[in-house]
Amino acid sequence: MLETHHPNYEWHALFINKFFLIGCLLPCGAFAQNPEGETVRLEPVAVTATRTETPISQITRSITVITQQQIRQQTSLDRNLGDVLAKTVPGLGPSTEALSTFGQTLRGRDYLVLIDGIPQSTPLRGASRDLNTIAVDAIERIEVIRGGTAAYGFGAAGGLINIITKKPSEEPLAGYSQARVRLSTQHLDDSVGWETTQRVSGTQQDMDYLLSGTYAVRNGFFDAAGDRIPPDPLGVQGGMSDTDAYNILGKVGFNFDNENQRVQFKVNHYNIEQDTNYTFGVGNPATNTKTPAVRGSFNVENPGTENTIASVDYVNRDLLGSHVNIKGYYGDLTTRFAKFPGFAQTEIRSEKFGARTTIDTPLTLMDYNFSAIWGIDYLHDETVQAGLDGPTVVPKMQMDAIAGFLELQLPLSNIGLLRGGVRQAGITVDINDVVNRGGTLVEGDTLDLNPTLFNASAVFYLTDYMEVFGSFSQSFSVADIGRAIRDAGPSITSAGQLASEVQEVDNYEIGLRGAKGPLQASIAGFYSKSDNGTTYNSDLTIVKQPERIWGVEGALDYRFNPQWNAGGTASWQDGEVDLDDDGDFDEDLPNTRISPVKLTGFLEYSPLRWWDNRLQALYIGNRNPDSTQFGGADVDSYTIVDLISRFALGPGHLTVAVENLLNNNYFTLVSQASRTAPTGPFTFAKGPGRTVAVSYALNW
Repeated sequence: MLETHHPNYEWHALFINKFFLIGCLLPCGAFAQNPEGETVRLEPVAVTATRTETPISQITRSITVITQQQIRQQTSLDRNLGDVLAKTVPGLGPSTEALSTFGQTLRGRDYLVLIDGIPQSTPLRGASRDLNTIAVDAIERIEVIRGGTAAYGFGAAGGLINIITKKPSEEPLAGYSQARVRLSTQHLDDSVGWETTQRVSGTQQDMDYLLSGTYAVRNGFFDAAGDRIPPDPLGVQGGMSDTDAYNILGKVGFNFDNENQRVQFKVNHYNIEQDTNYTFGVGNPATNTKTPAVRGSFNVENPGTENTIASVDYVNRDLLGSHVNIKGYYGDLTTRFAKFPGFAQTEIRSEKFGARTTIDTPLTLMDYNFSAIWGIDYLHDETVQAGLDGPTVVPKMQMDAIAGFLELQLPLSNIGLLRGGVRQAGITVDINDVVNRGGTLVEGDTLDLNPTLFNASAVFYLTDYMEVFGSFSQSFSVADIGRAIRDAGPSITSAGQLASEVQEVDNYEIGLRGAKGPLQASIAGFYSKSDNGTTYNSDLTIVKQPERIWGVEGALDYRFNPQWNAGGTASWQDGEVDLDDDGDFDEDLPNTRISPVKLTGFLEYSPLRWWDNRLQALYIGNRNPDSTQFGGADVDSYTIVDLISRFALGPGHLTVAVENLLNNNYFTLVSQASRTAPTGPFTFAKGPGRTVAVSYALNW
């Protein structure tokens, strides 16, 4: 929430690297209206995605906070976190409508996903399941840094998504129960799915606890014509239909030393498994014939995702004058793909453990007060893509990464704030020998990487109601070395030759944000460039080439009165790639990297205290890139309209949600973008038609 505001709004043109950038960003307001219609000041929201709890007004980057209320609204429609974020986060591409997030980029690049600071991404061999490693019912809020960052290590070329899990109730004992049914209006048979969540939590003197469990059963998904969508609409990347899923979250925390110190233990286990009697048939994108679902299965074992994370946190709010936060964590993630005919069925296994230390030290120099945020991170990651009914084509890779960082936070009286820092990492990746998919023997080797990454940013308070911010930041990624090994041709004889495949990205942004009374808005533009951007040839072979991306993104929100509220977001981006590394950018980046124009809008109406309604729309525009790469086919526009109605009923609330209210018959972005690829006939699937979900929830 903003702590400084202004009495009027003057939108200024922003120029970045010759491009005129104008738009509006998702803001975080500082005012709201109470039931009597009076404007009241809200307390500043503190976010943790920057390593320390920071009020929104002191954030010098573009950041979006998805609140618990927003999560509740969006998950009443769809439990896929990719859908939730696509409809709420500017700059994030549209949902794939599947388990995989391949093609759903943030500012045109991959992003790092964390759960309470624990990395979920698999950088050594990308699995694209990052947003589907925890049940949405276990989430308290989501913080999204838009734009590359190294705050939590490498892999955040496009930004950072930090998922914050549920916190215990402050009451001695509090419970929550929820049940939900979802079905397709176009095909009642085989479409009914259900789920339930049960949670207890509380605080007893200096101890707090939480135990939450979710179980869900999904059946078939059907398009607007009532035809069954293949259970894996992206070929073998992972689908949501015909799945059983469960999630168990447990926490216990202890405060001591007059609440100056705290220790918390947490475990979360998530499992989703697809057991289906259907597979994908062969479509014909050239004639707009969708990929059908046909009976049968190629799978040796059921595909799905299994993820276990555990952590222990220690906080000391005053250790020799510093605020100290130490986290130790463990993660075990298995991603099992479906089998594609002619290839082995495989799974990616990633086991990691690590630690983060963050120290916030206030300093004084000649009566000037500032602070230093510093610490050290360690990560050990072992990853392999193993064959279940065939050879392993991506070898076992073992990575050890250690990094130290320092950032200074320099207040400028009451006019602004400066931040600047450096992160120095030492990364070692040990790679075993392997005969890859093409039959090439790639000998094992050790990669030693030592990136030095800088950041500088500022926010200036122009008036009591407006502030301007800008930033430069660098991010680093090992950029799916496992995929590069799998696709390596005869010219690659040693894994050591792939050290040059890593990617460093320079990110720039400038923006304006403000809030006054019922109005909240902001505006910003961004630009990023890299020498080793990751794309794919038309045959899905990974390639590394120079690229640059620019764009705008944003939102506007206005509350007319206690009954009516309206707003929306806007995102536009574009990008180019230098195919032959000669300094001349030859082609547009494909649609699996660059999302077309994305617009969202909503209208909320509360006619009575016990009845809330929300009508919202998502529009994805046309994009016709000049591209020969995978995902470079044209994308036609589509619009999805949703309706959510929530009633107070008895001790709880009844929610009726209709997704794709107008039953629009559309192909998803990733299906359209890849229609000309060799995989096109197997992945040209439509999105779900109209679906209705009814849920009832109560606190007890």
